Amino acid sequence: LARMMAELFGKATGFNGGKGGSMHIADFSVGMLGANGVVAAGLPIAVGAAHAQKLRGGRDGAAPGDDITVCFFGDGAINRGPFLEALNWAQVYRLPVLFVCEDNRWSATTASGPMTAGEGASARAVALGIPATPVDGNDVFAVHEAARRLVAEVRAGQGPRLLHAVTYRVKGHVSVDPAAYRDPQELAAALQTDPIARARQRLLDDGVADSVLAAIERAALDEVQAALDAADAAPWPEAAAAFTDVQTTGAGQWR
Repeated sequence: LARMMAELFGKATGFNGGKGGSMHIADFSVGMLGANGVVAAGLPIAVGAAHAQKLRGGRDGAAPGDDITVCFFGDGAINRGPFLEALNWAQVYRLPVLFVCEDNRWSATTASGPMTAGEGASARAVALGIPATPVDGNDVFAVHEAARRLVAEVRAGQGPRLLHAVTYRVKGHVSVDPAAYRDPQELAAALQTDPIARARQRLLDDGVADSVLAAIERAALDEVQAALDAADAAPWPEAAAAFTDVQTTGAGQWR
């Protein structure tokens, strides 16, 4: 978390030396191929990774069927070409990829519903022969169970799957967006289904002590604060770093 926060701060100790920031952070060492700022662009990248996994088999001694690719995207992405292209390619070649649509019903500053024909991500996946599972995205237990089942199916060689998690974006598109274009009553209703609050109540109902949950929350807040403090104190990149990681030709020479 400290290295991730340092990257968001543009510091030298970040995962990408402060050059990736929030839009392009990546960590290949754990198989995180990176975010990017182009809507839906992660989909074909994920399909390429999944195709490589199918052709090359497992990495680090893993069984060929153990490695899969998981790709997260929003509902705004399904109206762009890469969504159709990626799902089509994945299904044609039965690739080991799980597509996860985080459907928060807002595409930047525009409501997704009025500009989306048909029934959305699930219906479009099914039209291509990809089984889709809609789930209450604000129920962490339901999401976990659906993801567990779909990952097992993908690992079993059954081809791609799509998890359609329906939720609601309670903040603006970016930190400086007050989201004044939304109906205040709609927002108030959405806040009543906050996933963290619902999960907490579920655990209380299951007999977990309130003190235990309070300790977990305190530990999480402390971890985030420590990461913020570390990122704030971290050094800025050296000026010379601007001339590295610019382009590679495989031989380390400009051509």
